[in-house]
Amino acid sequence: MCYEKNLNKMTWNNRVIITVVLLFVSICAKAQVSGTINYKLTIVDPALNSISTINSVLYINDNKSLQVNLGKDTKPQAVDENTIIDVFKGRAKFVLKDFKKKTLLLSDNIVVKTYLISDTLLNFKWSITKEKRKISNFTCTKALLNFRGRSYIAWFANDIPIQNGPWKFCGLPGLIIKISDDKDIFTYELTGIDLKTKLEKNIVSIPVSYSKDQPITHKEYFLLFNKKALDFEKMAKVVHTGKNGGWSSGTVVLPTKQEKF
Repeated sequence: MCYEKNLNKMTWNNRVIITVVLLFVSICAKAQVSGTINYKLTIVDPALNSISTINSVLYINDNKSLQVNLGKDTKPQAVDENTIIDVFKGRAKFVLKDFKKKTLLLSDNIVVKTYLISDTLLNFKWSITKEKRKISNFTCTKALLNFRGRSYIAWFANDIPIQNGPWKFCGLPGLIIKISDDKDIFTYELTGIDLKTKLEKNIVSIPVSYSKDQPITHKEYFLLFNKKALDFEKMAKVVHTGKNGGWSSGTVVLPTKQEKF
């Protein structure tokens, strides 16, 4: 009889503990995260035989995030809430993730024309390993990914419970600190983080300069890109004749795309 009472008491205590834990998890899940995260993208482009860097800021507010590329003269440590106003005077590249609506919008260019593109959110099948490494003072876990023609190695911090990262990357149980493809053509690295800043909700939305654009799908964008690449290839084979003999139109090389299809 005494044993049954103790068992019932233990069962009741366990239920209370489980309820408290679930309540805590629920509160944490609903907690709003607001702030800015800075990344640096290094591109070692084999097509152009060049190395370039692009700084960007990721604005996070509740269930949405907006990443925008910064101008060459804008230093990451100088970024504040007003930076977005300067960036959006032109049609800067951006990536907008809405986790509540499960939508992804971004912009990308083909030569001089910029397109608004819709894509699939959370389109990643991560493989999380047990390997750990210290990066930028964060204890990170290694994750692997194959995505649209490239293999990636990512390092994420479990201590920062933000399932987000640079560009389209997201879905890991922690913030992505560094990620690169296995050829080291595209490498994203964290350069700064501030999760104490409170942002206005209208900041994390589609830039005004794109508000009248009709988005095309990712597939439609790549059809246009491949057509343009083929047009340039045909132009390079055209031989012009003149008084001084013949010459070709020359070869125009498009930058290497992160996605191959």
